[in-house]
Amino acid sequence: MMDFEKLVQVYEELEKTASGNKIREVLAEFFKQVPKDDVQIVAYLTLGKIASDYEDVVLGMAEKSVLKAITVASGQESSKVNKLMQKSGDVGLTAEEVMKNKPRTLVPLGKLTIHELFEKLHKMASSSGAGSQDLKTNLLAGLLQKSSATGAKYITRIALGTLRMGVGDMTVLDALAIAYTGDKSNKDVLEQAYNICPDIGIIAETLAKKGLNEVKKVDVYVGRPIKMMLGQRVKSLEEAQKKIPGEVTVEAKYDGERIQAHKNNKGKVTLFSRRLDNITKQFPDLVKHLEKAIQEKDYIVEGEIIAVDKKGVPQPFQVLMQRRRKNDIEAYIEKIPINFKVFDLLYLNGKSWMDQPYFKRSKELGKMIKKDSEVMLTERILTDNVEEINVFFHKMLNKGYEGIFIKSRAEDSVYQAGVRGWNWIKWKKEYVKEMVDTFDLVIVGAFYGKGRRSGNYGALLCATYNKKQDQFETFCKLGTGLTDETLEELPKMLKKYTLDKKPVRLNAKKEMEADVWFEPAIVVEVFGAEITKSPFHTCASGLALRFPRFIRFRDDKDAEQATTSKEIEQMFEK
Repeated sequence: MMDFEKLVQVYEELEKTASGNKIREVLAEFFKQVPKDDVQIVAYLTLGKIASDYEDVVLGMAEKSVLKAITVASGQESSKVNKLMQKSGDVGLTAEEVMKNKPRTLVPLGKLTIHELFEKLHKMASSSGAGSQDLKTNLLAGLLQKSSATGAKYITRIALGTLRMGVGDMTVLDALAIAYTGDKSNKDVLEQAYNICPDIGIIAETLAKKGLNEVKKVDVYVGRPIKMMLGQRVKSLEEAQKKIPGEVTVEAKYDGERIQAHKNNKGKVTLFSRRLDNITKQFPDLVKHLEKAIQEKDYIVEGEIIAVDKKGVPQPFQVLMQRRRKNDIEAYIEKIPINFKVFDLLYLNGKSWMDQPYFKRSKELGKMIKKDSEVMLTERILTDNVEEINVFFHKMLNKGYEGIFIKSRAEDSVYQAGVRGWNWIKWKKEYVKEMVDTFDLVIVGAFYGKGRRSGNYGALLCATYNKKQDQFETFCKLGTGLTDETLEELPKMLKKYTLDKKPVRLNAKKEMEADVWFEPAIVVEVFGAEITKSPFHTCASGLALRFPRFIRFRDDKDAEQATTSKEIEQMFEK
């Protein structure tokens, strides 16, 4: 079993590294030394996690509880610990400093292994109810006592969910490809498997123990989310017709939240968000609706959940977001009813449908859904006529929807997990205004405000994601559209992600040196006038968004699901 200290040494090296390529090299060399039975745990811990996001394993420790654990483990006065915390502003650094002088125990505690750390962290995550906070604090204190002072720094950060190494899922896949196949290009094989099985531990262990050919065989498993397929953008409906010639399915695009619904052969229904979070508890009414509407033994379907009023009229996305809560769920079921607009079938009765063309998936989906007032197919037409598409588009806008999706009905219109391909094209109302589409950008930095905004952040530095390079590239400074209330909330919202230097995976020029840097995590939807060339921004080698305006936070997306630099480049070239 691997000692945790070996992983600590790698953490230390990663924390000092400012190059993405160097991070991959360090990780690849480390994975070569990791015993195969430990690879799964190491893959999770490298990302500062103890499970995949979809497993809904949350440590749930507050800063106050972690500081209490440091106090217990060190035997120091809580006032001294709190004073050091105020000075450093970082729980990890506080733990490291305090634990340099930890008390000796009568019986040697032995070395902390990654297995013990992993097991205790899971025990902390699973404890709930009366006395659970004390149990978590004591378990954490025990881990801190067994680790070195430097190890304590990282354990506390993992407990808080703030292990910020600049390492993302794609970074780990790169490192695994290099370590176990000797060829970075095999990352493509790992990524294809990861899109179907978004669990870094399973991919790592399969590769280490069984090799690349077994990774290629990774298949769909009901109850484990599949990365969602995405649509491309075009400048005109005529261009859409060139990209997808012939008859197409045209569907409504809603102002809601995309959901992947799984039902296993034991009858359990699980709901996953676009971020692959398990959100079943937030929508128990949808679970009941699906149990009535789809009677099949097991399935995976995708659709959009939208808020409606008592008369069934669609409500804005912000209204639906009130349903994303831990408390008062039953009250909000009454207050904000929902509809589920279903548009795709990925799995049915023991068989994957992802390799079937869209028209077959769609036809089967229509047969599956029983008439239900809350679950129904998306509004749609079949046509090869641009004018008919345009008429349907305006009809959907009049209903309060966002626009339409144009979908290929060709034999090769398979479901491409995690891919933004040309089988689907989206067409939104922003296009008609002859303005740029909205963008989902990642907050990577902030600038302090002046005048009325002094004391708060006055503007945010926002970036796109370059998937090929696994890095973020600056695209705009965002200040317009941020209300005083939003500006006041931002420091609290971003505190968890604050860094003392530029994020490792961020490509930014010195002209865009932010006052405060953040780990790429929070996504915002932004509207703009046009894309222009810029000597100051790094998106697609120098593109920027003019007159950006904040629209809303995209809690349903993570950083790697932001608009890509390639998309921006394609839009600029048209």
